[in-house]
Amino acid sequence: MPHYRAFLLDKHGQLGSVVNLHCPDDASATERAGRLADGHEVQLWRLVAELKFDDPQQRHKRRSFRAPMH
Repeated sequence: MPHYRAFLLDKHGQLGSVVNLHCPDDASATERAGRLADGHEVQLWRLVAELKFDDPQQRHKRRSFRAPMH
């Protein structure tokens, strides 16, 4: 099922919150996002690719950068 993200903007057009949606199609996602609007602008995005995969079991093998403490 496709993953969508609805970005809800406040009255100033600034990001207020983000809601993850799993809907069968664009029409269903648009309808659900519209119910979240409550009189404010909503931007609806369909997520099509995962850009980064982080394997927690591999974290300990990587070097981590630590900034010097002052």
